[in-house]
Amino acid sequence: MTAGKMDQLITLQRRVMVPDGAGGTAVEWQDFARNAKPWAEVIAKAGRESLVEGRMAASFTILFIIYNRSDVVETDRILWNGVPFNIRGIRGEGWRALRLVIEAERGVQQ
Repeated sequence: MTAGKMDQLITLQRRVMVPDGAGGTAVEWQDFARNAKPWAEVIAKAGRESLVEGRMAASFTILFIIYNRSDVVETDRILWNGVPFNIRGIRGEGWRALRLVIEAERGVQQ
């Protein structure tokens, strides 16, 4: 693994519930408290179109490879170049799992 390929700055975000000012709550995405902006290697994996409720919907899958950390879960998301990607899977990779490979998808709701 070389750090030179990790040349894209991403933001890790977690969904939180916040007061909406009318007595209820609303969903908001917030950056992680600890190093929310790691460097990543970004690899395009696949794109597809499908018919959803009579309209074409496109989605795109990306692999984000970052140094290993224990605080990323599948319900989080990645913000890359201002575009949100929903995390679909996380796996440790490399000798002693020195890095995480995160598969994330754009164009679909979580």
